[in-house]
Amino acid sequence: MHKRTVVVMVLCAVLLSLGIGAVAGSSLLASPVESEPEVSFDIGASTVPFYGPHQAGIETPPQAHATFVALSLLPSVDREGIGRLMRLWTDDAARLTQGEPIIGDSSPQLAENPSDLTITFAFGREAFAKTGTLEAWPIKVDAIPPYAIDRLEPRWNDGDLLLQVAGDDSNTNFHAVHQLLRTAKSFARPQWIQRGFLDAAGVNTGEIGRNLLGQIDGQANPAPGSSEFAERTWMDAPASMVGGTVMVLRRIQFDLEAWDRVSEASKGQVIGRDLASGAPLSGGDPSSALDLEATDVDGKPAIGDSAHARLARTAGGVGIVRRGYNYDDGLTDGVRDVGLIFVSFQAALERFLEIQELLSQQDALNRYTTPIGSALFVVPPGVEEGGWIGQSLFGE
Repeated sequence: MHKRTVVVMVLCAVLLSLGIGAVAGSSLLASPVESEPEVSFDIGASTVPFYGPHQAGIETPPQAHATFVALSLLPSVDREGIGRLMRLWTDDAARLTQGEPIIGDSSPQLAENPSDLTITFAFGREAFAKTGTLEAWPIKVDAIPPYAIDRLEPRWNDGDLLLQVAGDDSNTNFHAVHQLLRTAKSFARPQWIQRGFLDAAGVNTGEIGRNLLGQIDGQANPAPGSSEFAERTWMDAPASMVGGTVMVLRRIQFDLEAWDRVSEASKGQVIGRDLASGAPLSGGDPSSALDLEATDVDGKPAIGDSAHARLARTAGGVGIVRRGYNYDDGLTDGVRDVGLIFVSFQAALERFLEIQELLSQQDALNRYTTPIGSALFVVPPGVEEGGWIGQSLFGE
């Protein structure tokens, strides 16, 4: 309740206790309501269409919460079995994203606030190997190679199937994940779960959020719906993947204690951008292109040779689309386990590999970040009503 309204109500109570009529009190109450009307919007009722040429959750503006679940197929699941699972999951997702409980929902009340829920399905190479469909694996690369900077923990690597469940309400996300895992119980078991967060719904609207290093994260992304976004993201071959994409998920742990000891100016040099505004150190505003030839007053490169932004810009050709989420998983051996769930989508995996190879060799940010998980998936195209996700890959 607005503070001024509370004050007026208190004054009315005092006046009434003194025997002054209620009409006067009513006139006092009316003023702030008329001069300061409340604006309300229902985040909980907002939905994202499930059906279409692309799966939702890629070009959708990033929601406040995301849960990533990797699963391992049970030994008994073959091509027919994965098809049965995906038919069930497709129906589940079509209902849940529109605020409807699934068939046999154990907590239907938790489905009532869709809150821009999206459910995105992806497949790892082993899903094809285990179901005897390896010839349908649609990209040349089998896995992301290890890099010198990696300290990978097997518990965070790869997976046969992946669920990306994102939305603006954590209860809704939990419910969706729980029901999807119940549906999958006869087909697959969870391998790992990673939960991430960004700004709360309604906060920082229209702006790019920050990671836990304070960096504005994702400024190089093209605008959703643009031709550049489509060129970076959607595959046009093979036929089974037209409208789909390649997904990379890397779990990157931050050394906040070391980062906290770095000055604000030095942090900007590491990134290649002013930390407060996000503008490149070569000048301009946050949306300005990096000028890699610009120099500072001493004649040195304004954006250093090892700056993260310079290296990411130099490699990768057409580029990638990143959709990262912060994570905070408490303490591990007395040290805070925080970092970034780095997610990228690209029409060709080679773009990511080229960028990552250069970053692993020269990036100044490597002193404060350590990749501890790495996974590769393919995201098939979306479907129209009556179809099922993955049908182009596993259907007869």
